[in-house]
Amino acid sequence: MDTLRFGVTLADAAEAQHRLRADVAAHTVDTTVEVTAEGAGGPVPAPADTGVVVALDFAPHRLEETRRAVGAAIAALPDGTSFAVLHGGGAPRICYPYDASEVWAYADDISRNTARFEAERLLPAGGAGPAGGGTGGYAAWLDAARAHAARAPRRITHLLVVTDGRGHDDGRLDAAIDACVGELTCDVIGVGGAWEPALPARIATRLHGRAELAEGAEPLAARLADIAGRLRATRVPAVPVEVRLRTGVTLLSFREAAPVSRELRCDPRPAGADPWRQVFTTRLWDAGARRYILSVEARPDGDPAAGREADMLDADLLLAEVSLGPGVAALPGRAAATVRVCWSYDAAPGRVRARGASATYLLRDDLAEAFNAGCTAISRGDLRRAREMLGEAAKLAYALKDRDFLDHDLNRVAEVLDAANGVVRVRAGATVDRTAVLRSRLSRGQDRPLDAGPPAPAGIPCPAPGCARVSAAAAVYCVVCGTPLAAAGDRR
Repeated sequence: MDTLRFGVTLADAAEAQHRLRADVAAHTVDTTVEVTAEGAGGPVPAPADTGVVVALDFAPHRLEETRRAVGAAIAALPDGTSFAVLHGGGAPRICYPYDASEVWAYADDISRNTARFEAERLLPAGGAGPAGGGTGGYAAWLDAARAHAARAPRRITHLLVVTDGRGHDDGRLDAAIDACVGELTCDVIGVGGAWEPALPARIATRLHGRAELAEGAEPLAARLADIAGRLRATRVPAVPVEVRLRTGVTLLSFREAAPVSRELRCDPRPAGADPWRQVFTTRLWDAGARRYILSVEARPDGDPAAGREADMLDADLLLAEVSLGPGVAALPGRAAATVRVCWSYDAAPGRVRARGASATYLLRDDLAEAFNAGCTAISRGDLRRAREMLGEAAKLAYALKDRDFLDHDLNRVAEVLDAANGVVRVRAGATVDRTAVLRSRLSRGQDRPLDAGPPAPAGIPCPAPGCARVSAAAAVYCVVCGTPLAAAGDRR
């Protein structure tokens, strides 16, 4: 029995209705959708229902960091959790449980100590490459973890990679990630100042986890304990979210905006499936809220009512609907949210972009991309490109009123001379704290705080029997049937 009930709403009521020009070829429309999970009082899943594969990916010469990582990773496993330890040295392989007939060990004081001993005993063999040859491709770790978990599947299977970040893509990484989707989720924790974030971040975000940096044994143990706690708090492993589009509307993307920024890929569709319906599976749910940005392209000449212009113009038409998938326990009246369009020659001309919450999230994504591009340019010695991109990041932060980014994250790599106009001076390499910059890049590139303004008024439901359409709080009459509505101050 599910222990959560879910609801779908629009984060900003103003985004529910888009007024678009009927003589503009195409419009891009962005809407923020909020999915909320509330406790339903069901049973708490048992720890053994969660299987954690701990992967230790280090080059041989990093023996001391690896010993600390082993101790922290295994000690963080809560009692009763099913776990296994994956180790390198020629090729990734399970080093605990060491009996080949066993798939999972169950965490307690004895098993944790034994697992730590077995892992440390093999440390001189090195990482995932040839023995003594350093770390290898990340795809090998994903393949090994997936194959092991398939022997005895768990309700939640999670891969925890603790790495020095020197692995690479041998050409199979994207295929390996795709094979893991639906089979396991993944977090990547980096240890060491020379950590390269691009590939670990790609792995973690695609597999519904996070890539983070932890310097020292205590921060590492704290991060691992937080991940273990997050897994134990998971009540529903997967929730499908369906997007249905009006004929002639093209889906551009559906992405998570908060609390983590990540692109979502639609589930494979069976042959003959409805071409206007796509399903996105979200994972690892506890009580709380997540926000997603739905981006679509709408064309007036592609609208099914285009041939009957009198029917299309100034009419309230469904653009898209976001709903919970079958089998998901829904909160009353919140199983779906609709985005509507009104084609008109009186609408403002030009390309329609995001409003409200969507605009803020998209600007934050642009800021993260500009900051990452600027930092990458510094590492390559391209100071002209670095100045250009970091200046763009400064302008975006100014528009967002993000003083924390300007004073801390950006200030680590550039002196801000004029934020409003994007004028910065790139700092000399010797004055840059590269570990702090790396941590900022990971944070800005993934984590998105739920920092939108206060929620808009919920609106007024139509009192007419069989209608129940919710109109804007300022509306006097229902836009569908014309029934008079109670004023906002008169609602009970």
